[in-house]
Amino acid sequence: MGVGRFVRRLPDRGVRRSMKIVYEWLGRQLWMGDFADETVFDREWDVLVLLDACRVDLMADVAPEYEWLPSSEAVEAGAIDSVAGSSKEWMRRTFDPERTDPAELSRTAYVTGNPFSAEVLGDDHPLGLLDEVWRYAWDDDLGSIRPEPITDRTIDARRSGEFDRVVVHCMQPHVPFLDRPDLHAGYRPEEWGSPDSVVDADETGLNVWGRVRDGDLERDEVWAAYADNLRLGLDAVDALRHNVDGTLVVSSDHGNALGELGIWGHPDKPVSSVRRVPWIELEARDEGTRESTLEPDAIDEDGRPIDVDVQDRLASLGYRE
Repeated sequence: MGVGRFVRRLPDRGVRRSMKIVYEWLGRQLWMGDFADETVFDREWDVLVLLDACRVDLMADVAPEYEWLPSSEAVEAGAIDSVAGSSKEWMRRTFDPERTDPAELSRTAYVTGNPFSAEVLGDDHPLGLLDEVWRYAWDDDLGSIRPEPITDRTIDARRSGEFDRVVVHCMQPHVPFLDRPDLHAGYRPEEWGSPDSVVDADETGLNVWGRVRDGDLERDEVWAAYADNLRLGLDAVDALRHNVDGTLVVSSDHGNALGELGIWGHPDKPVSSVRRVPWIELEARDEGTRESTLEPDAIDEDGRPIDVDVQDRLASLGYRE
């Protein structure tokens, strides 16, 4: 925003709000930080679980509930910088043959619930396996994909012995909150359960984080739902601990801002709450406690991905065009 426009809007916005805008702008210039140059492939792991949009402090809050996770303090201390602030950019920068040895990528399986893989990776990808579970295990009622089918496909990929590494991309704790769909953008809570509940994206213009910002939702209520979504992802991690072998790392592609330096959600901006992600190393052992019965049906008779409405699935996750 230019200085002239800023000054012209001063009477409508008010001095207090204008000063806050100036403070946030200065903060972004002085304290933003930088995304990491190194990708996760520069670290040691066999199975990497990405819990999409997981803040470090959210993980620290929930960690004491799981005896196999480190302490809250250790979660905070072990955090790392991500290479990106959005899933799309994380995929682009992580699976870039210019950044990562193509031979290593060819020995890696990517089992994902994130529909951005269609836009970023497509048919001509460098990976040994791209299993787009979101194509065939999406839950239209939830507007997302639960972690269980992703877990099953991960177990199959790891047990196959064909890949040195497996990246697992679960959508939780990213919105929508599966146990609190009324909090998600694009719905009228008072009409939940009826056809009138669905709101055109242009009508609301706000996601759940914008509604917290504007006072339409209480931060504590949203934080509790956010934590419940994380617990769903951690339950999937617990299942993997007993059904794959090797070093299993719990991390995220990016975090999520809640007003820090005036940023909400997760634009590709390196504010700390978006840039910093958990990095929790665990040892996993395949005890055979879970058998996958899920067979992928995402390929047509010509061997190409089945046609699904990618934009519709991204929209249900809050990505509006």
